[in-house]
Amino acid sequence: MPDHWAPLQKLLEAGVSQGVFTAAVALAGLKGELRWQGAAGFLSRDPGAAAATLDTVFDLASLTKPLATTLALMVLAGPGQLDLATPLGEVLPAAWLPPDKRPLTLRHLLTHRAGLPAWRPFYQEVLAAPSEARPGLLARLAAATPLEYSPDTATLYSDLGFMLLKAVVESLSGKDLDRFCQEEIYRPLGLKTLGFIRLPQPAPAIPTTENRPPKTENRLYAATEPGLIAGRPPAGEVHDENAWAAGGVAGHAGLFGPGREVFQLVASIYRAYAGEPVGPLTPAAVQLFLTVPAGADRACGFDIPGVDPAARAAGRYFSPRSVGHLGFTGTSFWLDLETGQMVVLLTNRVHLGRDDKTKIQAFRPRFHEAASRALGF
Repeated sequence: MPDHWAPLQKLLEAGVSQGVFTAAVALAGLKGELRWQGAAGFLSRDPGAAAATLDTVFDLASLTKPLATTLALMVLAGPGQLDLATPLGEVLPAAWLPPDKRPLTLRHLLTHRAGLPAWRPFYQEVLAAPSEARPGLLARLAAATPLEYSPDTATLYSDLGFMLLKAVVESLSGKDLDRFCQEEIYRPLGLKTLGFIRLPQPAPAIPTTENRPPKTENRLYAATEPGLIAGRPPAGEVHDENAWAAGGVAGHAGLFGPGREVFQLVASIYRAYAGEPVGPLTPAAVQLFLTVPAGADRACGFDIPGVDPAARAAGRYFSPRSVGHLGFTGTSFWLDLETGQMVVLLTNRVHLGRDDKTKIQAFRPRFHEAASRALGF
């Protein structure tokens, strides 16, 4: 390993020893080419746990939003099947889409400017419903939720918008989100592992996320406290409660994958943005989605660096023309559209407690700045 990459491996190992996470995989590259990759730690804090490797599959959490739901819409936009100004009323059934949601556009939802709340514990209603009524229930519950502000007047990061966007993908394509992503995006790009883990389904060795309450005799699915569902295994199933209740496939969470394939997918996005058609990704569609719309402070489905460089998860050396996303479980990717630098960082930080975000918030920019320096920035 060249000396200028050594700090990255040391940082991953420090993250383990300092209790930021127990497992991590990271990759760094330039203009779609991989320059470095490393792994550190163990799949859990339990004695005898297996070591994390470059092939370890992580719960990607909200990376589902850009790397599944948004890419599905991007692919549909390629042949002109949709326009970002299309209102929901034109693509979703009026039978369950209330009047206040019908004018909302795809752009409103993708940029988190639709007026929807950030989160609701829908899993409680989903798990209380009979199994035959659960498919599509997340989207219907999101649609029935009152808006918190007028559309396009403010930005509020919202899972609910991506629950509705999943329904849009399925309405336009005639396939569920999982199948569409596999058949139209991941397989054509040569990605063999990246995807959703439907429940119940055997899962590969996955780093432990959050320890859950044990099963109780009569309340297997009872919420013992906000955000926790008793009886769920701490690894191998999606961490997000709403996605778990929906069977593992949702528009806002549910995607799993190894770092190598996340990097390969982000590299494909970069090459398409730069003008090279890559499988189902057309330059025009990728450029459309990665351009921040007027009045918005996010690209369509992707985050951008914050105004304050000191608060940027991507550190100080990614340009304002960068896109990326964070995942609650401790995952992230950043892609600089101007310089071509790209970094993928996957961890299981919630295994050591979901409420303490300060450690991962301090670790991310430190790691990204070290990666940027190693890449020559």
